[in-house]
Amino acid sequence: MNQLTQAEQEVFALAIDGHSISEIQNLLHKEESTIKNQRKSILKKLNTESMTEAVQQFQNLHQEPSKKLIRIS
Repeated sequence: MNQLTQAEQEVFALAIDGHSISEIQNLLHKEESTIKNQRKSILKKLNTESMTEAVQQFQNLHQEPSKKLIRIS
């Protein structure tokens, strides 16, 4: 996420939380075209085809590692 601008990070964080373009627009008080352009830039930078794919990729990278059972002899 470091390659994203601050504004793109805000948009992406809201997308991760499941917000639609219109909800993001209202929350950030930005034009729809601005949000769409930022989403387009996010997809390009993350090399993904859709926001759903980008969110899934992010979630896969940031999942808590599964806790391993420690066997004590």
